Amino acid sequence: MIIFKVKDLMKEQNISRYRLQKLTNWNYKRINAYFFGKVININVEEIEKLCDIFNCDISDLIERKKD
Repeated sequence: MIIFKVKDLMKEQNISRYRLQKLTNWNYKRINAYFFGKVININVEEIEKLCDIFNCDISDLIERKKD
């Protein structure tokens, strides 16, 4: 199972969904998909943008849990 940790990073850095939407210029549906961990398809450019915004590595954004 893939776990997205965007919500945790947003909380740590005090970034709201509205602010993230403004920083990424993505639609609110896409922001919510990352926020709630419901992303089905990921885009390398999106991951890179999130890493830039949160000043983090990919491993800080995504975690793989074995069942």
